[in-house]
Amino acid sequence: MSSTWHKLTLGNDDQAFEPTLRIQQMFMSKFLMCPPGSGRALFSCYDKENDNLWLYFSPAAQDIAMRVYAEPCDPPTALDCIGLLAGEGDALGIEAPELAKAA
Repeated sequence: MSSTWHKLTLGNDDQAFEPTLRIQQMFMSKFLMCPPGSGRALFSCYDKENDNLWLYFSPAAQDIAMRVYAEPCDPPTALDCIGLLAGEGDALGIEAPELAKAA
């Protein structure tokens, strides 16, 4: 399995609403077929300063990330803006232990 995280920028709230819903639906259709502990997770981070929503895909969700043209990135580190949208919340602990320790 890949260890690469991916992120996708979706713009401000108005621009991001519909794409976020579609991506969550795509994600859930795959997630529901996975066994527990798969590490599949979709996180969000809202950058207030730049009025932009970022979606982060755990390495186990690379198939969805590639479908929506998300870019490879480092694991998310901004604890105050990360929110679980779908999947397994412990994916941060599995894939990015420094976040789990700080949480």
